Amino acid sequence: MNLPGFRRFVRPGIVVEVARITRIDAQVQVGAATEAVTVEAESPLLKTESGELSHNIATDQLNNLPVVTLPGVGGLGNIRNPLQAVTLLPGASFANDNTLRINGMPNSSQSIRVEGQDATNGMWRQQNQINQAGVDAIQEVAIQTSNYAAEYGQAGGGYFNYTMKSGTNQFHGAAYDYLVNEFLNAGTPFTDRATITNDLSKAGQHIRNTQRKNDYGFTVGGPVLLGKFYNGHDKTFFFFSFEQYRESQFITSGVATVPTLAYRRGDFSAALLPRLTIGGQPAVDPLGRPVFQNAIYDPRTTKLAPDGSRIRDPFPNNVIPPELMNPVALKIQELIPLPTNNNLINNYSIPGYTNFRHTTIPSFKIDHNFSAKKHLAWYFSETHTVSPSANGFTQVFTAAEPQDDVSYTTRINYDQTLTPTMLFHIGVGLLHTNHPAIPPSFDQNTLGWAKNFYVNQFPNFTGLQNFAVGGVSLAGTAGSMGTGFGVEYLKDIKPTGNASVSLVKGNHTFKAGGELIVEGFPQLNYTRANGGLGFSAQQSGLPWEDGRGLNGTTGLPYASFLMGATNSLTISAVTNSRLGNHSMAAYFQDSWKVTRNLTLDYGLRYDFVTLLREQYGRMQSAAFDLPNPAAGGRLGAVIYEATCKCHFNNNYPWAFGPRLGVAYQINPKTVLRAGSGIIYGSAPNNAFLSYSVPDFYTFGAPGYGLAASSLSDGNPYAAGNRFGNPPIFWPDFSPHYPSEIAPGIRPPQSPFISIDRNAGRPPRQIHWSFGLQREITPNLMVEAAYVGNRGVWWTAPLLAGQNYNSLTPEGLKATWGLDITNAVDRNLLTLPINSDPVLARFPNLANPNSVYPGFPANQPLIQALRPHPQWNGVPPFLGPPLGNTWYDSLQAKVVQRLTHGLTVQGTYTWQKELALGLNADTSYVTPAPFLINDVFNRAQNKQLSGFSRPNVLSIAFSYTTPAWGKFKALSWVVRDWTIGSFLRYQSGELIRVPASNNNLLTQLGRGPANNPALWGGGTTFQNRVPGVPLLLKDPNCQCIDPTKDLILNPAAWTDAPPGQFGTSAAYYNDFRWQRRPAESLSLGRDFVVDRERKIKLQVRVDFQNIFNRLFLASPIPVSSGTFNVPLTGTNPAAPKTFDTSGRLTSGYGYVNWVNGGNTPGAPLNSGAQPRSGQIVARFTF
Repeated sequence: MNLPGFRRFVRPGIVVEVARITRIDAQVQVGAATEAVTVEAESPLLKTESGELSHNIATDQLNNLPVVTLPGVGGLGNIRNPLQAVTLLPGASFANDNTLRINGMPNSSQSIRVEGQDATNGMWRQQNQINQAGVDAIQEVAIQTSNYAAEYGQAGGGYFNYTMKSGTNQFHGAAYDYLVNEFLNAGTPFTDRATITNDLSKAGQHIRNTQRKNDYGFTVGGPVLLGKFYNGHDKTFFFFSFEQYRESQFITSGVATVPTLAYRRGDFSAALLPRLTIGGQPAVDPLGRPVFQNAIYDPRTTKLAPDGSRIRDPFPNNVIPPELMNPVALKIQELIPLPTNNNLINNYSIPGYTNFRHTTIPSFKIDHNFSAKKHLAWYFSETHTVSPSANGFTQVFTAAEPQDDVSYTTRINYDQTLTPTMLFHIGVGLLHTNHPAIPPSFDQNTLGWAKNFYVNQFPNFTGLQNFAVGGVSLAGTAGSMGTGFGVEYLKDIKPTGNASVSLVKGNHTFKAGGELIVEGFPQLNYTRANGGLGFSAQQSGLPWEDGRGLNGTTGLPYASFLMGATNSLTISAVTNSRLGNHSMAAYFQDSWKVTRNLTLDYGLRYDFVTLLREQYGRMQSAAFDLPNPAAGGRLGAVIYEATCKCHFNNNYPWAFGPRLGVAYQINPKTVLRAGSGIIYGSAPNNAFLSYSVPDFYTFGAPGYGLAASSLSDGNPYAAGNRFGNPPIFWPDFSPHYPSEIAPGIRPPQSPFISIDRNAGRPPRQIHWSFGLQREITPNLMVEAAYVGNRGVWWTAPLLAGQNYNSLTPEGLKATWGLDITNAVDRNLLTLPINSDPVLARFPNLANPNSVYPGFPANQPLIQALRPHPQWNGVPPFLGPPLGNTWYDSLQAKVVQRLTHGLTVQGTYTWQKELALGLNADTSYVTPAPFLINDVFNRAQNKQLSGFSRPNVLSIAFSYTTPAWGKFKALSWVVRDWTIGSFLRYQSGELIRVPASNNNLLTQLGRGPANNPALWGGGTTFQNRVPGVPLLLKDPNCQCIDPTKDLILNPAAWTDAPPGQFGTSAAYYNDFRWQRRPAESLSLGRDFVVDRERKIKLQVRVDFQNIFNRLFLASPIPVSSGTFNVPLTGTNPAAPKTFDTSGRLTSGYGYVNWVNGGNTPGAPLNSGAQPRSGQIVARFTF
C-alpha cells in the first residue's frame, strides 16, 4: 500500500478465501515512499467483517489428513470425493455420496457450484460423483451453512462453491497415487475362508476379498510459453489436472437365496412354521381349522365360508402337486442355480467373480489477462465412469446394468475493473451429463409364454422371497431377479449464467447481480417395457386372513410364482420424452463498515423457480376434481397439459429473501457475530421422475389372494392377445385409469403421477446464528455459536392426504355406518362386494356398476367406499410443499493453525433435529425414509429425524516432526515424519419403533401396497410399555454374538388394539443402536528435495477403523426400506428361526451377521466395516 508522504506498507502471505471478507489493518507511518513497513503474518483467524456462518477448506488441508478416502464396503468404491470435506464441519454429516446433510436440513438438498455456477446433479442429488470435479483440480471448497449473503441462494443443506486452481507465473504441479490393497485390510467378520476354499486349514480365518484400487493423477500449471511465438508471462496461464480411479475386485463372499431342492419340486414342508395367533390366541379359520404360518393353500378350492369370507383348503404336507406348476415358471426356475448348502436362506455361495470401476477426470483451465483490468478464465472438465456392475450372475436374469456415465462441465468467466472501486463480472457455463442404463438383451420368446412385452430384455420379477424361509433373492433388490427398475438413456443438459457488479463507496461495499439456470432431461425410456411382474404370498395363502391381525401370514411368494399367479403386472411402451425447468435470481447486498469495530451486512434476494414439465405436455397428472369418462363420470380423471389447455401448477412469485448479519469486535481478540436470513431452496428434485413420465399401467390383484395375471399369458396387452385388450402406445391421451381388461370389466387402476397445484413452491428456510469468536493466540482460535433454522414448504409427497385415496375412521362411521373398532365391520371391509354380509348392509352393490361401470364384483368393500374407487393411491411426485424441519444446536469449534508443525481442528455439535413429512429432498428411494402414522392428523407425525445424532465430536490433527539440532545425520532421520488423524464420535443410529400387526392402515386403504404409503410405512406403530427396557443388552457392551443373541426386547411393546392407531412415536431418543466411531490414522514422511521446501515427496499410509472395532448391522436400520419391506427383525411377535448350523436367521432384534451384514440389498454401511488401509504417495513441485 502506497500513500504520499508515508512509508510503503507490505503484508505478504495473505490468503484471501473464497466468499470471505478478510480484514488487514495497515500500519501507516510517516516517511519516504522508498521506505517500507513489512509485517510477516498470516491472515487473521478472526472473522470480523461478516455475520454469516461459513467454512473454507483448502484441498491441501484435505490431502494431509486421512479424510478423503476411496470408499466402498461390500461393493465398488468411488473416486475421491471433495464432499468428504463436510465431515470436518460442525452440524454436518456425509456417508458415501448418498447422505449429505448440514444443520438438520433435508438430506441431499445442497447446491453445488463450480466456478460460481450451478453444477448440482439434477437427475438425483444423491448421486454427486457422476459429475464431480477432480479433488486436486480444486483450490478451495467454500461451504456456506447459515444466514449467508444474498448472492447465494437456491440451496437447502449447504451452498458449496468449488474454486478451481489456476496457473501462475511459476510452473508448479503434483503427481500422486492412492493405492488400496486387501493386504492392508482386516477380514470380514462372521465369514470363514474354509467355505470358499474347501481347505479346512483355513477354518476360522476371515475372508478378505481381493481389492485393487488406484486413484492416481497429476497436475501442472504455469505460464503459457510457446517459444518465439508467444510469451504468456504475466498474461496467460494454464492449469491441467488429470485424475483416474481404477478398481478391480475379485469377490468371493457373495451370497444369495435360491429355491431349495424341495421348493423346486413344490415341496414347502420345511417352510411350515408354528400356528399363527390373533391377539395372542391360536388362529382358526371359519371352519375351525388351525392356521399355520407359511401354509400353502390350493387356489382351486376357493369358496365362501358361512360368514361370507373366502377360504381355501391347504395342500397336504404343504406340497404343490406337479399339475399346478406353471410351465413358464418352471422354465424360469431352470435358469436359477442350485443351492450350495441346506439352508433355507443365504443358501447359495456366488462363485468368485471380477468387477471393476474406472473413473477418469481430466480438466483444464486457462486464465488470460487482456490488461491489468480485464481478465478471462475458461474451465473445462470431463467425468467419465465405466463399470460392468457385475454381481456374480452371468445368466440371462442378471440385474447387472453396465455403467457408462459421462459428464462435461465448462465455464467462461470474464471480470473487468471498470473503475478503481467498481468491478464487473459475467459468466456462462454448461453442464452436460449422459446416463445410459441399458441391460443386456434377451429373447423373451424362450420363456414360452403367449405374448412378449415391448423390449427384448429379461422381465423384472419382484417379491419372490420370504425373508425367514427363503425363495429367490439374487443380486439387486431383495426378493428380485431380472432387469432392474430404471432402464433408460437419460441426459441432464444445464446451461447456466450469472452477472454482477461490485462497488466500493466510502465505508460501503455494494454488490448487485443475478443468475439463470435452465435444465432439460431428454431420455429414451425402456423402464417397465420389459414387463414387471410382482409376486406375493397372498395368491398361495388363505384369503380369510386379510385384515385379521395375525402375527404372520400364510402362503409364500415363491409358491405363488410356481403356480404362475402374479400379484401385480406393470407395463409400458418404449418412449422418448423430455422434462425441463428453469430458475432466475436477482440480488442486492451491502457490507457496511459502520464503525471500526462494527460491520453490518444486509441484502435482499429474489428467486423464481419453475416446476419440471414435459416438453410437449405428455406427462400425466391426476385431477381429483374432474369427472372420469372411463369410470362413468366418477370424480378423478387423468389430464395432460397437451390437451387440457392448462398448467398443472402455479409457480410461486414471491420468493423474496432478506438477509441481515452483524459482526462486532468487542476487543482485538473477541468478535461477536450474529445473523439471520430467509433463504429459498431450489425446485423439487427430479429424483428420476423421468422414469415415470410416460404412461404405464399397473394391474393389481382384483382381490386379496386373487391373481393379477398368469405367467402363461406374458403380456396381456400385446397385439393379438387372447383377451382382446388393445395394445399400449404412447402418447395416448384417451381416457384410461381404469383400463378395460376384458369386455365390461375395468378393475381399479391408478395413474402414477399427481402434480399438486402448489408443487414447485421453493422451500423457505429461516436461518439464524449467534456466537462468539475468541483469539487465544495468533494461531489459535475458539468459537461457539447457537445455530438454528426452521424450514417450511419442503417437498413432502407423504403428506399428500388426498393422494392416499383412503378412508378415515370418522368418515366410515359418519358416511357408511361402519365402526373400524368393531370386528364385524372390519371384516366386512375386506370382503368382496358380492358376498352376502356385504350385500346385507349395502344392497345397492348387488349391481357392481353402481360403483362405476365395469367395477368387478370380486373387489373388496373398502375399494368401493374409497373417494375415488376407480383408483388406489396416486404417487404425488414433486409435492405437495407441506414438509417442515426444525433444528437447534450448539456448535463449537477450535482451530490451531500450523504451529511448531502441529495443526489441529476440533468441532463439537449438540443438536436436536425434528422433521415433519420428509428427511430428504425426495421421498423416493432415500436413506432414512420418513414414517407416517396418520396422514390426516398431520401434526401428529412430527418426529425425530431418522438422521438424528444429538452429540457429535470430531477431531482432526496433523503433525510434522521438526529438524533436530545441528547433527545433520540425526536431524535427517527424525525430521519430516508426519502423523495425522481424523476422529469422529457420535450418538448411535436410531432404531425404528416396530410396526403394528393390526392391519389398520390396510383396512383404511393406506396399507404398504398403496402408493404413496409404499414409501412411508403403510402401518401404524406398536405401543411402548412404560418402565420396560427397550434393549436386552447394551449395544455398546461388546458382548453381543449376533448368531445367538436377539437384542431388542419384545416385552417393551404391545400391539395397538384392532381398529386403533398406535400411540408411539416413530423414534425415541433412548432407542438407539451402537455408537460407530470413525477413527482414521495416517503415518508417513516427507522427503524434501530443495532448500526452499517447494519440491518434496510424501509417502504415507492411511487406516480407517484403525482399531478394527466390530460394527454390527442395526436390527431395524433407519436407512432400510420402508415398512412394506419385511425386514426380519421388525416384528416383536416374530418367532426365532435358525439355519442348519443353529445360527439365528430371524426374530425380533435379529442382527444380520451374514458377511458382516453387508449382503446384497442390505442398507449401505449398515454392517461391519473392518479396518481398511490405503497407501498415498504425493510428489509436489
